[in-house]
This record gives sequence, C-alpha cells and structure tokens, in this order.
Amino acid sequence: MNYYSPDDSHLTLRALRFVRRMFIMRQLGTFLCFVPIMSVLMAMNSPRSFYALLAVNAFIWPGVAYRLARTAADPIGRERHHLTLDAAFGGIWVALMGLSPLPSLIIMAVLASDRYAAGGWPQLKPALAAFFVAFLLAWTAAGVPLHLTFSTLTVWLTLPLATCYMLALSTVSYHLTLSLRNKNRELERIALMDPGLQIPNRRLFERRLESELLRTRRGESAAYLMILDVDHFKQVNDTFGHETGDFLLAEISALLRNEVGLEDIPARFGGDELGVIVRNADDSRIVALAETLRDKISRIRLPASAAFRCSVSIGIASAGDAASIHEWLRNADRALYHVKRNGRDGVSLAEGIPVHPTEATAVVK
Repeated sequence: MNYYSPDDSHLTLRALRFVRRMFIMRQLGTFLCFVPIMSVLMAMNSPRSFYALLAVNAFIWPGVAYRLARTAADPIGRERHHLTLDAAFGGIWVALMGLSPLPSLIIMAVLASDRYAAGGWPQLKPALAAFFVAFLLAWTAAGVPLHLTFSTLTVWLTLPLATCYMLALSTVSYHLTLSLRNKNRELERIALMDPGLQIPNRRLFERRLESELLRTRRGESAAYLMILDVDHFKQVNDTFGHETGDFLLAEISALLRNEVGLEDIPARFGGDELGVIVRNADDSRIVALAETLRDKISRIRLPASAAFRCSVSIGIASAGDAASIHEWLRNADRALYHVKRNGRDGVSLAEGIPVHPTEATAVVK
C-alpha cells in the first residue's frame, strides 16, 4: 500500500528525491568512513569478522536502504528510520575503534550534522539516542576497549571525511535552501495574484504604489495611477450572468497586460475596478494611453451578445501631486467620480485636463 494517491504524484516525486539525496550522502559517508575505521581496526588487530561487517555497512547497506525506502508505502518515513539506524551503526564503530579520538569525533560530528540537516531536532534526538545505546552495547560486548592513540596514517585517512563530506553536505543544504526560497517566492507571488485575471491583487498593488511613490519623490520616476471602473457592470451580471461578468473582466485584464508598458503594473483594485501604475509618464502621455485603453475596451464583445458595448470610466492621478499613497488613491478616485458624474465613458486627470467624449475641454478642480 502506498500512502500517496495518483493525484499526489508531486508528493511521490518529492519523497523519491529525498530518498535519492539520502542515498548519495549515505554512500559517500560510508565510503569515507570505511578507510579511517579500517586503519584503526587494523592497528588494533581486530578480528577479521569486523572487516567484513565494515564492508557490508559501507558498500552494501546504502543500496539496501535505498531499495527499501523506494518501495515503502511512506518513503520519507522509512528513510528517517534508516537515518536513525545509520547513527546506531556509527555508535557501534566508535565503540569497536576503542574511542580512537580523531575518527570518532569526526564521525560523531558528521552524523549529528547530517541528521540535523535532514530533519532538525526531531531527527537528531532519536539518532543521538540510537548512537549512544548502540555504542554502550557494542563497547560492553567488545570488552570496553580503549585505543586513544592514532597514527599519522589515520589522520591522513580521516581528512577526506572531515572535508569532502562536510563540503558535500553544505552544497546539498545550500541547494535545498535555494529551492525553498524560490518556492516561497512563488507561493507569495500566487498569494498576491488575482487567480481569475492573472494580474496582481490589491495587496500587491498597494505595495507597488508605495514603492513607486517613493521612486517619484526621489526623482527616479514620474508615476501615474489609473483607476478603471466598468460602467454598469452590475447590469452585465444581472442580464448575462456572473460568468459573463468574469469573462468581461478577464478580457479587460488581458488587454491591460498587452497594452501597458513592461514596467507598468496592472492589477485588480477591487470588484469591477482595475488599476494601472504607469511609470515614467507625463500628463499628455498618460491621457493618451487611457484613451487608447478606453477605445480598445469598447471593442470587446460578449459571447452572449454581439451588440453589447463595454465602456469604462477612468480616473488618473500623478504621484507627484500626492504626499502619501492614500492621497494618491484619493486623487485618482476623485477623478474617477468626476467622469461618473458627467455621464461615464471618459477619462479624467485629477488636477489636470479631463478628457470626455462630450466635454473634452473641461477641467477637474
């Protein structure tokens, strides 16, 4: 029985990647441990059976553990048991080496670092318990041996374990951290996007408003805010249904993404209101862009009604005229309602030149 259903294939792949990563690290660790442990056992004239057990632990156990984890119902859970078992094996070899200081301390440091990197304290705690229990049992069974001296050869043979394995562990940890950071960024991006319109939601939009206001104050930009409100949107929902209303907003959203600049930021401002932060513009350019958007939006047709004509009211405000994002929003909102009070389907620039099909020369004050 497998814990993961077919719909959880991504979980299965993640579990198998974890098992594969542990296999590589285990194989590297047991190989690097094999040489210094062998040198100490030979210096102690240990029984030949110890050498055979060491070879099994170093060269056969990693493959066995890998296959057992891959075929387990819960690969990650099984692999965590294997990590604890590895710690027990480490305790046995430290005991059979008679606590030879250099290789013993390095092996203990490697085991502790690896367990903690794999699962933090919940993984390290049972590993430490397994290590010390196995150590005491093996040490007692072997007659409490002590071998507190070590040769120059043992020092040289221990150095690869002290360096290569730690470098490999650091590399793996770095890539895991980088992957986690990227996933967190992606999750944050998803949380800040409107799922239906594929543009930022109001939360992200307000963050961008603040940064653009600061850039404008520093003279690095000349940002403008446009708020677009779909005229009589409630009637669209009431007449054609909410799915048609969602379709209309999605079409307008796609148009905004295509028409504004690469550095400009369209977003869903709330309900049927959309917003755009336009960077590095001036009064004439922003009004021209708004009129272009208004014209192209008017060409959108609904599947349910070819005769339907969409219109929008657009209010615009410059970041240079605002002391805060709240004032910036309020200025754009005031310009928007100026258009609505004058028949909708137009563009108004706060404290500037409003543009409307029937009153192109009126001024907003």
